Amino acid sequence: MCRVSRRKAQGENSVLGLKDYIRTALVYGLLFSCLLIIITEIIWDIIVNRTGLSGLPRELIADFFRAALLEETFKFLGFKLAKKNLRLHRKIDYMLIAGLIGLVYGVVEKAVLGNIFAVVVGLAIPMHIVWQLNQGGHYYEYEQHKAAGRSQEAQKEWLMAILVPFLLHGCWDSGLSIAAYCVNREEILPQVFGGVMFLALVVCGVIYCVKTILKVRQVAKEEGTVAGEAG
Repeated sequence: MCRVSRRKAQGENSVLGLKDYIRTALVYGLLFSCLLIIITEIIWDIIVNRTGLSGLPRELIADFFRAALLEETFKFLGFKLAKKNLRLHRKIDYMLIAGLIGLVYGVVEKAVLGNIFAVVVGLAIPMHIVWQLNQGGHYYEYEQHKAAGRSQEAQKEWLMAILVPFLLHGCWDSGLSIAAYCVNREEILPQVFGGVMFLALVVCGVIYCVKTILKVRQVAKEEGTVAGEAG
């Protein structure tokens, strides 16, 4: 029996294998999401270079529309493709597959930037992973509510899955841009403000990451128990 047929026959109790994660990382994460993000961001840079925008205003616009909008769009589309082709059923699989795509892009982004500071922050606070982990969980809930005809709950979960990652991404990147801008000023007051803002972002980021990891562990534990009882 082929893998797809076997997974379909197993239904809700099917479990992804190592090959599924490798396929997700290479095909849906690297070749689809990352490639499209890189291409569209190059096009963005070509267009914006002709506008005359520069300095902090250009960075802030790019934080929301070059980074947050383009990256979150193609990471989500990569997740949707993986979800469809892998026939995901469990909430934990939605979260892990989405998180894996976020991980792949996070690694590629840091490798392309070649910025040691960005690499350190990315390792300590892996936002691309946790944004997508949460996205996968909320998208699972969206589909469950939609299938049950609970339109109000479905709309809320859709916003949490689609709009919130975009806003969090844009605010995170723009916050870092503002903090860096202030720290690089010659005046003491902006430097202090920038340092305090950076520390506040780090604290909030760490809390967000820890809460997300605990949530993923709880979902895995609950679904593991259900699967064990079903077996």
